[in-house]
Amino acid sequence: MATSPLSPRWLRGAIVALDPANPLASVILFQYNPETMTRSLTPRTAGADLSAQGKSDLDTTEAKRISGPPKESISLKMALRKAGTD
Repeated sequence: MATSPLSPRWLRGAIVALDPANPLASVILFQYNPETMTRSLTPRTAGADLSAQGKSDLDTTEAKRISGPPKESISLKMALRKAGTD
């Protein structure tokens, strides 16, 4: 069955609770339609690491060198409501 292109797109998510005393995880499944979702990548440069240590005598080669994979952050804003019988 085809859905309307105007209908909201529902995504699936889960909250997982791990307990070292209990080998079984508690899982709560839900569907959501986020209001906003953003993803950003920040490069890890050698120059940023050295300047954080207080070293100011950086040359241009060190400032442009990448020291590892980028830092990734994902932000989303959503409202969750309980649905079901009470």
